[in-house]
Amino acid sequence: MGIVGVVFLVVFAIAAFLIIALVLLQDEQGEGFGGLFGGGGAATPFGTGGNNVLVRATTVLGVLFMVSSLVVAISYKTGSDDNVIIESRREAGLGQDWFMEVPAETAAEEPVESSAE
Repeated sequence: MGIVGVVFLVVFAIAAFLIIALVLLQDEQGEGFGGLFGGGGAATPFGTGGNNVLVRATTVLGVLFMVSSLVVAISYKTGSDDNVIIESRREAGLGQDWFMEVPAETAAEEPVESSAE
């Protein structure tokens, strides 16, 4: 975890709030979902110019948000020894192939033959 995880967690939270604020501050282009399918596009190949300061700031914050989320996920990842399920199975003396084990209730009962034949 360490100091790097805490720093990137703070950066992650600040970037999230700033992205929300910048998206709300941007002006609406008026295209809505029609712009997704080619309707109302400008003369540029990627729609309207997009050279606005808010658009660039949103892009930079989006990249910062994604990078910080990856760093936070990696820094807060626990090791394989911290798995509660594996520890409880070791304490109970059960093996790793838990999905192959037959429950105690069904093992004691005799198999029921079907008369559908």
